[in-house]
Amino acid sequence: MRLKPIVIGLVCSLLFLSSCDKEEQTVGIEMLPDSDFLITCIDSVSTKITYTTVQDDSVRSSLITYMVGENNDEAFGRTRAGYATRMYLQGMIGDLLGYKLDSAVFRLSKSAKYYYGDTTVAQSFSIYELKNDITVEDCKNYNQKGTVPTCISAKEEIMTFNVPAYKDTVSSYTQKMNVSYATDLYERVLSCYNVNETLQHADSLFIKKFKGLYVTTKGDQFNNVNAVVTHCIPEIKFYLSGNDTTAVLTYAPSPQAYDDPLSSDPSQIYLQAVNIFEHDYPSGISFGTVDSKAYVQGMMGLKAKLLLDGLDNWRDSVMVINIAKLTLPLEKRDSWSGYLPLNLRIYDSQRNLIFSTMSATTDSTNFEFNMHGFLVNFLNSSKKSDTYSYEITVPENNTYGNAFVLEGTESDKLKLVITYTK
Repeated sequence: MRLKPIVIGLVCSLLFLSSCDKEEQTVGIEMLPDSDFLITCIDSVSTKITYTTVQDDSVRSSLITYMVGENNDEAFGRTRAGYATRMYLQGMIGDLLGYKLDSAVFRLSKSAKYYYGDTTVAQSFSIYELKNDITVEDCKNYNQKGTVPTCISAKEEIMTFNVPAYKDTVSSYTQKMNVSYATDLYERVLSCYNVNETLQHADSLFIKKFKGLYVTTKGDQFNNVNAVVTHCIPEIKFYLSGNDTTAVLTYAPSPQAYDDPLSSDPSQIYLQAVNIFEHDYPSGISFGTVDSKAYVQGMMGLKAKLLLDGLDNWRDSVMVINIAKLTLPLEKRDSWSGYLPLNLRIYDSQRNLIFSTMSATTDSTNFEFNMHGFLVNFLNSSKKSDTYSYEITVPENNTYGNAFVLEGTESDKLKLVITYTK
């Protein structure tokens, strides 16, 4: 019996049948419950968001940028800035015997091209010598609680420092010091300066003879000018001559943060300057109560607190959060500086920072925050949403002076959009 042709025919038939398209088998699908399917949904209405505006109460930056000046904004009112700082010798220049003091100058050197206010207006600053020590506690209380340091309460005015209208091309401003004061201050320098000792030794003695400087607006008050708040590092320079040569002694602040003492400086001789901001707000800003808009301001000014009503209800169903995007619409912003993102900060009931993210701006009218990480952890816990504090702030709030007005509850753009699968 010839089986070979029969086998070959059967194989070909099987190959042909297996290559045919088959209809998808859906028998019985209509009998399955909805819970057996994955559904992706988008919700933007379940969480109601309201604002309150409060005064900022802490510094969120280790940077000190020596902001000084005064400006005025229609929405935010008057702001003035200044700082208190110890001054340190910037380098030994050998034996000072045989040198005499020719002159001394006070210099403000711009540390950044950030400015806030009207660049066409000149202004004047007051330069004071502090009579009280700048202490570690002064620095700590200001950075953690926003408390104005007590060291500025006792001071002696050294000079009025005139500053012309702001120009990017001008890197510093210099003014000669009064002869009698310069002579007295140089005598204090000589009593601390010893070429056979270390620079740190000289600084440790000098901060006892000269407590530091307070640089602020003229007369240590608001002067009702809309000028510029900008970043200016102070220097005192002594110009010396003798034996057919010249030399310069320079004193300036230290960059060393109060909470990060050098291992070689256990007594904390070197302390960063303390920026000091004061604000005079218009009556239109409502503090601590739910309002139709919120105010967020740098220079340790204002921040917005959010209330997320309905967030707890998301625990009632089984689901997977895919996206959680908070959108805050912008009503207006200051007119004198470039784009700056805002910072969403979430604290627990013990005031521990548990979540922080910067905004991503898709256009000029909204700030968007990715809250996915927080929301997932929140839903996996048992804590109520109102035990957290949700705050919108300017990042590096003693470095930047940007200001924003956010649209409130009447805007349909103010929302938390949650995309989820269940």
